[in-house]
Amino acid sequence: MRPNDGCYWTQAAPPPMGRSLQGEIEADVAIVGCGIVGAVAARLLTDRGRRVVVLDSGRVGRGVTGRSTAKVTAQHGLTLSRIEDRHGSEAARLYAAANREGVALIGELARRHRLACDLEPADSVVYATTAAGRDKLEKEQASAARAGLAMELVDEAGLPFATTGALRLAAQAQFQPVAFVEGLAASLPEGSVFEESCAIEWSEDEVRTARGRVRAGRAIMATHLPLGQVGHFHAHTHPRMHAIMAVPVEEARAPAGMFIGADEPRRSLRRHRDAEGRTFLILTGPRFEHGDGDAEMRGFAELEAFAREHFGYAGGGWRWSNEDYAPRDGLPYVGWAGAERDSLLVATGFDAWGLSNGAFAGRLLADLVEGRPNEFAELFDASRHSLKGLGRLVADTGKTVANLVGRHAKKHPDMLPPLADGDAAMVEIAGRVCGVHRDGSGALHVVSAVCTHMGCLLGWNPVDRTWDCPCHGSRFGVRGQVLHGPAVEPLEQVVGIGE
Repeated sequence: MRPNDGCYWTQAAPPPMGRSLQGEIEADVAIVGCGIVGAVAARLLTDRGRRVVVLDSGRVGRGVTGRSTAKVTAQHGLTLSRIEDRHGSEAARLYAAANREGVALIGELARRHRLACDLEPADSVVYATTAAGRDKLEKEQASAARAGLAMELVDEAGLPFATTGALRLAAQAQFQPVAFVEGLAASLPEGSVFEESCAIEWSEDEVRTARGRVRAGRAIMATHLPLGQVGHFHAHTHPRMHAIMAVPVEEARAPAGMFIGADEPRRSLRRHRDAEGRTFLILTGPRFEHGDGDAEMRGFAELEAFAREHFGYAGGGWRWSNEDYAPRDGLPYVGWAGAERDSLLVATGFDAWGLSNGAFAGRLLADLVEGRPNEFAELFDASRHSLKGLGRLVADTGKTVANLVGRHAKKHPDMLPPLADGDAAMVEIAGRVCGVHRDGSGALHVVSAVCTHMGCLLGWNPVDRTWDCPCHGSRFGVRGQVLHGPAVEPLEQVVGIGE
């Protein structure tokens, strides 16, 4: 049985929890985006007596947060040794402390507000399958010890395939991410949260949507990557996609804990039991670039084969993709986008570890709004715009764009190829590159294939059925609607192209 195309965490579709913003409203703080960063910041600021208004362009919790693997841990693969190599042991210590705080804060909020989000304890494990991988684990253990995280190095990971070692951090957690964010948002005062309310203009004290406006003393942009040209963070991060599957397996074959590999191909897995008592493995596989549908499908094929071989997967479940942004210098950007207290507050660059990072970022942003001291503010200062890693970033981006642009521009010149329901193609008509998709009813949807953010050519995501930008990670629906920034304007719909 073929897996469903769609996100396991967002498969249920309860009624919208917040109406769309219409008219003008005043608040102390306006927050754009209601994933984990926005929801945590809103809850903390509300607890401190602030009037907060949160705007989400879609549905609460159903963006990047709700499409994650939902691991709540301060162990981020081999991150601490990399930070220590680049920035020193004190930076690694602060990063570890910030993420310990993030893990604790998620647990505290879930308990205080009685969030039904399947929060449960779980050990976090990085496993190796080679001798070189084992060496990496030993290095990470030493860095973690200096950073104040006690990780145990063991020989057996408890997985159904050979490993050369495993690095375990006990007493972490896992949860249902959509339920957590929805529950936290629902705990806010009535009239605080507005869905289907896309920000189209903003400043440090005002946010406008198509039908409304929020006047506020401060504005936070918690949109995974800041929208438009805010802080030029699209030039300081590199977007990447991940193939993700949730596959049904026998409970006895689902290992307890949260695992990620130290060697390539790097795979991640954890288990989850749904409301009906069925056990699923949440698996991620190879990364691929936005819009590279061929690489995406190879990644899913590899992930499915891995699940069949080692966990007895026999078909069904869900598959989807999610994105993250690697920061140029290896550290998240959290704080003022520009001049202190004279710019937007932002949080981005979590490098696939957005839950513990996102929770601590929500607290840091709340502190910065109020002018409170925070020990992490200097390390994660969003205005630092370090040049570390710039050469690698430019080279990677240039290679990606050249590859995708060259391939797409040569596809189907001056003709529309036959398309089965659900298929898509890039078509060049009179020098104009268009994206064409035939939906399940046979209807054609034709849009400009040029990203409205900075003019890059898009590529087709065959699993999520989206048009994705390899340059800065914007994503669009088949009718051209913006699903993920930094783009704000929808794609132009093209008429007059038929069979």
